[in-house]
Formats: sequence, structure tokens, C-alpha cells
Amino acid sequence: MNDILLFLITISIIAFWWYGSQSKELTIIEAKRLCGLDNLQFLDQTVEQQKLWITRSKQGNLCFCRSYTFEFTTTGEQRYQGRILVVGGKITKSELDVYRIHD
Repeated sequence: MNDILLFLITISIIAFWWYGSQSKELTIIEAKRLCGLDNLQFLDQTVEQQKLWITRSKQGNLCFCRSYTFEFTTTGEQRYQGRILVVGGKITKSELDVYRIHD
């Protein structure tokens, strides 16, 4: 019985880590896409997970909700933040701070 419980806990930890990694990769791709749309520079080539909580998806299933931030710039002078929300492995919201456009 203890072996089965230990096995299930191990599998749960691995699954949690794997889905978190997939979510982060998806978010990096979205951040690069957002920056590319407005001709912005995606800084540090990474995103940072800010929050993690359990919520319900649109279908009513329990799932993890992850909030990520990333930084971008228009000229390399000043950093601005962007935010991406991932619910159940799908991007549900993305936004960029207001930024200055330089000619």
C-alpha cells in the first residue's frame, strides 16, 4: 500500500513539473509573438511565474492557473512589463504595459 502511495505522489510531482514547464514554454512563445506584433524587443528571453492557484476552467474542471510576467523594450533604454495568464494549459489573457513609441 505504501509503495502505491509513494508511486502516485511521485507521478503527481512529475506531472505538476511537466505541465508547469509546458506552460512556461507556451508563455515564452506568446511573449515573443506579442513583442513581434508591435516591433518590440523581448528582454532576457524568459518569463517569470508570479502566481499559481487552483481555479475552474470554462468547462467547470479544476485546473491550475498560472500568472507570468516578462519584460520588453522599445529602444533598449527603458524596460516595460507584459503579463500572460494561463488557465489549464491555455492562454486566456495577455497584456502589455503602456510604452513610449520612439521614431
